[in-house]
Amino acid sequence: MLKIHYSLESDVQKTVSEFTAPSELNIQVRNKILKIKKGQKVAAGELIAERPAKFGAACHAAISGKATKVNYHHLTIQYDGAEDAAQPVDVKSMGPGKDLLRTLQGLGMNVAALSSRADNLVINGLNPEPGISVAEQLLKDERETLEAGLRLAESLITPVHTYLAVAEGSSYELAGTGRVFVKPKYPNSLDALVVKKVTGKEFPDDTKVLSVMDLYNLGRVLETGMPVTDTIMTIGGNNYRVLFGTPIRHICNELDIEIKSGDKVVLDGPFRGEAVYSLDEGVKKGDYGLFIISAGEFPSIEDATCINCGECVLSCPARLQPNMLSRFAEYEMFDKAEKFHLNSCFECGLCSFNCTVRRPILQYIRFAKEQLRASGQSEKA
Repeated sequence: MLKIHYSLESDVQKTVSEFTAPSELNIQVRNKILKIKKGQKVAAGELIAERPAKFGAACHAAISGKATKVNYHHLTIQYDGAEDAAQPVDVKSMGPGKDLLRTLQGLGMNVAALSSRADNLVINGLNPEPGISVAEQLLKDERETLEAGLRLAESLITPVHTYLAVAEGSSYELAGTGRVFVKPKYPNSLDALVVKKVTGKEFPDDTKVLSVMDLYNLGRVLETGMPVTDTIMTIGGNNYRVLFGTPIRHICNELDIEIKSGDKVVLDGPFRGEAVYSLDEGVKKGDYGLFIISAGEFPSIEDATCINCGECVLSCPARLQPNMLSRFAEYEMFDKAEKFHLNSCFECGLCSFNCTVRRPILQYIRFAKEQLRASGQSEKA
């Protein structure tokens, strides 16, 4: 059986490795507004979809090619071998304001945290989940780009104080920030808990939080004028730069990873990640890890009845009742879930990990939030 590992410490001695471009990209476009049609040719960096959300990030092609398949969930781009690329935007010449925000949004950045000022800006420099070392890798290798992104964020947020939260014993730092040390144990890396550690307050109105990964992408957009089209992922203890839409099958072939019948392939982290339904599924924004869970290594999730053991309540860092939230979601009583503070859930995944009967509690909570968001009943969901 797999032993649950909570440590956020990692070894980042190696540099980020590059993958060869796949023959096709499968890009997730669910809940996005498509800007291209089947059969249309696109250049690398060209806009392919927008998010209807007010501050949502646009989506761009990571390679040049032809859109061969288009449906509600996915867009497939077949690589044509050409090096066609969209023209860069001169972000450096732009001053802080609405035009800069719209430009960043159009280049693939979610600008919600940048859209208004705050007294405190907290940079979350902890690795997001056990087994993922992306944050430390960037702090080690990309300080110049991170500081460029930080200066851009500060120009929009205009904070009085800027803090960098890093693991205890860490020597990483960024110019112009005060360091706050956090015990490197999950779930201490969650934004809400990092802010509480830095400010001593829960959900303070005068504080904005950005991850090191956010800063890195801001810095790259500023330096290159090109949209964000890739992510850095920890796979097998090493970090790789992976284009959005790269199929899992391509990654496994490149790294000689064998997937056997019954194995689970999880994108992102072991606590908050999601198992893929197909090896043709593509990597998406916010995926920072790839994990293979062998058949029988960990008890599988089952849609079992809650036995009221209370383990999920005891493990919840937000002091919620995940058992009740999952029940309301299961029976589509979403308004009841909201009354039980659904939107205060951090989605840390500890409830599902500690559930005695292995109920899909996190999946139920995400389902409830998604349904409320889709219906327009909740702006916070």
